[in-house]
Amino acid sequence: MGTVLGLAAPSPAGVPSPQGSGYSSVVLDRLAQHARAVLGFRQAWIVVSCPGEEATFATVAGAGIESDLIGRRVSVPQLGAVASAPVVRGAGESGAVCVGGRDEERKLEPGEMELLREIGILAGEALSHHARRELAAGDSQAEIRALVKALAESDGDTYRHSLEVAATATALGRRLGLARAQLVEVELGALLHDVGKLRLPRDLLSKPGKLTPEEARLIRLHPEWGAEMVARIPGLEAVALIVRLHHERPDGRGYPHGLAEDRIPLATRIVSVCDAYGAMTKRRPYSAPLDVETALAELGRHAGTQFDAEVVDALTAFVRLGEAIPA
Repeated sequence: MGTVLGLAAPSPAGVPSPQGSGYSSVVLDRLAQHARAVLGFRQAWIVVSCPGEEATFATVAGAGIESDLIGRRVSVPQLGAVASAPVVRGAGESGAVCVGGRDEERKLEPGEMELLREIGILAGEALSHHARRELAAGDSQAEIRALVKALAESDGDTYRHSLEVAATATALGRRLGLARAQLVEVELGALLHDVGKLRLPRDLLSKPGKLTPEEARLIRLHPEWGAEMVARIPGLEAVALIVRLHHERPDGRGYPHGLAEDRIPLATRIVSVCDAYGAMTKRRPYSAPLDVETALAELGRHAGTQFDAEVVDALTAFVRLGEAIPA
């Protein structure tokens, strides 16, 4: 199989270790950063309950707050949150994810509250993994590889597509100067963005004709299913959010939450553009591949609506350098 410009040839390359890269140590901070961004607030913080001290919490992570607040004990009135959702660990609640600032009078819509609750669940996963010493100790590479292998055995086309999108997105992220934590989210978010399709009927992915309404509904569930699978891997709790949101659109017409513009994490916007480019330039059961220039023109036509315009421009410039990304 030849290599399309901007795509890597399929390769069972190694995957980054969230522990080895140091990413696992900043997972709670990344979740706080994402909570602030996706819900459109100036501040977000994660607190855990202090044993034996009713209505008292310790701040374990935050975004847009004073650094000396981390580790400080606070009471419920001191939190001053516009909205909060429980941090869920097992069958119980052990803290909260809170957002505030910018417009303290704004009320969250039901869909926004659902997303905040999902971040609380992810924070709970991270704290549970931390309590079992799975964030800083050990290595999650084997669990990541197991998911990738399952995808390869279930659907070879989706597996190869995921490898290519990961290579493209990672190279583009480096060119854009992303920080290390963002690069990890881009690479692993791209690699695992379609693992939720493991729950779909195997013949559905290769169906050449039009999908029924029920089939389309099932397909639209794969980002949420994938996020659930990824969140179980120690160190990938924030990556799970990237997977969950990879079908959001700048115009707010994406799914599952209808986020818009910069409320969609940058890593997700990169994955989305590279995913579409990869899909268009490869033969699919339901479509012939487009040539490179036609695919880039299609991305440009939907820039600002379906795809992030700056990411489309960056990918277009990169592809037109005439370079193939090495596998």
